[in-house]
Amino acid sequence: MSQENLDKARDFIEAYNARDFDRATANFDPDIDWVLPPRQAFDSARGIPGVLRFFKGIDETMGELQLVPQEYLDEGDLVATRLRHRGVGKGSGAEIDEELYHQVATFRDGVIVRMEYVASWQEALELLMAHRVSAERTRQA
Repeated sequence: MSQENLDKARDFIEAYNARDFDRATANFDPDIDWVLPPRQAFDSARGIPGVLRFFKGIDETMGELQLVPQEYLDEGDLVATRLRHRGVGKGSGAEIDEELYHQVATFRDGVIVRMEYVASWQEALELLMAHRVSAERTRQA
């Protein structure tokens, strides 16, 4: 299941970059939790319609923002992706090419039930470690 989850995380990014939002959300649970870091929590959403509003909002301000994966780490039901963000502001013309957020996808039964964005790669690694510890405790119980 882990390789399948990793492939789905990759496919999400490829589809998002192609602006194929139907394909990007194809492996999302209808009630997905879309969680942004505290400084952008107002963009968090629940459900695919909220995620699509977020995508459209990004496209209104950025000239086709591209997510550029730098690294994937998979922990079974969680897949973390270290991301670079590239784009140009539509109004300002300001270019970005930096690691703004990293994503951690949580899978259940082959679908993404939670997509959490964190501000640092260290935070993503901590989420993976917490998941690993929790899984170990469950196995030992």
